Amino acid sequence: MKTDLPPQPSEPGLRRMLDEAVMDCTPPAFPREGIVRRAAAIRRRRRLAAASVAALLLIPVAGKLALDQDASSSRTVSGADSPTTLSSASSETGDAPSPVRVVRPGERIDVGLGMWYLLKKREYCPKHPLDPKPSCVGPLDVDQPGVPMALSWYPFPQGVVSVFVYTGKTPATRITMTQHGRTTLLPLVRLPGRPSFVSSYAISAPVGDDERKRLVRPTQGPVFRVYGADGAELAEMRQ
Repeated sequence: MKTDLPPQPSEPGLRRMLDEAVMDCTPPAFPREGIVRRAAAIRRRRRLAAASVAALLLIPVAGKLALDQDASSSRTVSGADSPTTLSSASSETGDAPSPVRVVRPGERIDVGLGMWYLLKKREYCPKHPLDPKPSCVGPLDVDQPGVPMALSWYPFPQGVVSVFVYTGKTPATRITMTQHGRTTLLPLVRLPGRPSFVSSYAISAPVGDDERKRLVRPTQGPVFRVYGADGAELAEMRQ
């Protein structure tokens, strides 16, 4: 009959052999350098991604700023849209003749503030920015005119645009606009071979909000005068 006995201590030689075997099993070195390199690479990738996103977000802002700057520059250099401009194409001189421009029938003549007009043989046709097409005035009696001048005016906050024609028998060589004691020389625009049928345009001082909204003729509007080659006044019309 067997009995349970306490465990017997191991042999001293076996213990020494086991200790030597454990000492020969050197654990692998900790991969510190590789971990550091991988962490640095991950940080570089994250910084690059963040910089790319920031650049993409800034592109629309930069584009908008550039557009705003371009728009501001275009408004600054556009003399025709300036509130202080009294005429879109004029200069003050003594008795010098008006600068002459000969245009083809239907050719666009820019006035300023978005306005332009064209000439036909017996009509002039102003184009307002809000109108889909020019509105023609005429036919005018250019052979035996009764009233030798016809005028259309359009109030804007920056000024009042006037487009008018002279249909007198005597050819015009000088057209002026007088307002608030200042006389301004205006351009003379006509068709080929039609020296007695001429047109002109101007931008005069702004009117009050009430006059502009009600389209009331300005009380202090300019006076337009037409002169011949001898300096004699041929016609006069108030805006």
